[in-house]
Amino acid sequence: MVASDKERVLGIIKQSASHAYLATCDGDQPVVRSISPIVEDDLTLWVTTSACANKVRQIQKNPKVCFLFAVQPTGEKSAAVYGRAQIVTDLETKKRIWGLASFDLSQYIPGGPESPEYGLLKIVPDEIRWRDGWAGGEKIYRPKNG
Repeated sequence: MVASDKERVLGIIKQSASHAYLATCDGDQPVVRSISPIVEDDLTLWVTTSACANKVRQIQKNPKVCFLFAVQPTGEKSAAVYGRAQIVTDLETKKRIWGLASFDLSQYIPGGPESPEYGLLKIVPDEIRWRDGWAGGEKIYRPKNG
């Protein structure tokens, strides 16, 4: 059985999610930082952060973001995820995502998921440009978000 494009993209993203890159905009200047997002099977991406982080302020002004996932060591398999970030304030969602983190968030936010210092970003992809090998070329996957 051949994997669907969604399954192949999800595999690339999950394989490299522990060290991905997130780009936001600060005015007309792109800002890129390494990040470890939480990835759900529907391709929703979650970023836990400090509520007062620069990326949160940047997203308040311009919600357009891009993630880059590249499977190491060669980067031959990669996915660039384009979407819009939303700042999540719903406590139940924040608690659920806190529990999904693959690392101990309390190291960074000692007050736990109810802390006002805990920020959560939700990114639903609009378009994913991906490749599963150098020879295959870039493909485009557009999730159905509705």
